[in-house]
Amino acid sequence: MSSAGSELATIVSALVGAVIAMRRSKRAQRTIAWLDALALRKPIINAPVAVLGGLLGALTYDKFGFSLEMFAYGLMIAMCIEQSIIDYTTHRLPRGVTFRAAIIGGPLLALAAINHDDNGRIGVMFASFIVTLVLFALLSAFSKGGIGGGDVRLAPVLAMFLGWLGVSHVYIGLGSGFILGGIAAAGMLITRRASASTRIAFGPFLCIGAVIAVFVQ
Repeated sequence: MSSAGSELATIVSALVGAVIAMRRSKRAQRTIAWLDALALRKPIINAPVAVLGGLLGALTYDKFGFSLEMFAYGLMIAMCIEQSIIDYTTHRLPRGVTFRAAIIGGPLLALAAINHDDNGRIGVMFASFIVTLVLFALLSAFSKGGIGGGDVRLAPVLAMFLGWLGVSHVYIGLGSGFILGGIAAAGMLITRRASASTRIAFGPFLCIGAVIAVFVQ
C-alpha cells in the first residue's frame, strides 16, 4: 500500500474506532441505568471516549493492518471500553459483554493462526484462558470479595486475546493490571478517599493492562 493509502486507512480506522467507542459508551450508560439507576447521576461525556477510541483504532490498524487480528483486537478494545465504564460506575462486569467478546474473538484469532500456519497460537490461547481462570478463581476464593465474579470471567478472556500474541503479553497485561490497581488503591488510601474495606473496581485496571500489553511489543 502506498504512503497516502496507508495514511487514509489509518484515518478511517481512527474514525471507525471513535464511532465504536461512542456506541459502546452509550450502551454502557444504558446498562448502568438498568443495573443501578442511582449510579449514573451525571451523564458520561462521550467526547473523551471517542478520542480514546479513535487513537486506539489507529494504533490497532498500525499494528495489525487490515486483518483478522485487527478485527479481533478491535473487539477486545471495544469490550474493554464498555466494561471499564460499567465497572467503574457500578462495580459490576456484565457477563454478556465479556462472553460476546470471547465467542467472537476466539474464533477470529483461531482463523488468524491457521491463516498464518501457526496453529501453536491456538494452544497458547486455550492454555492462557484455563490457567488464568483457575488463578483468578483461587484469588477470588481467598480474597474475600476483593476479586469478584466479573473479574474471574473477564481476566481469562483478556488472557486468551493476549495469549495469541505470546505468553509474555499475558504476563505484561495481567501484571500491569495488578500494579495499576495497587497504585490506585494505595493512592485512595493515602488521600483517605477509601478505607481498607472499600471495594475498588478492578476491571478497568485489567482492561488497561491488557490494552497496554497489545501495543507494548
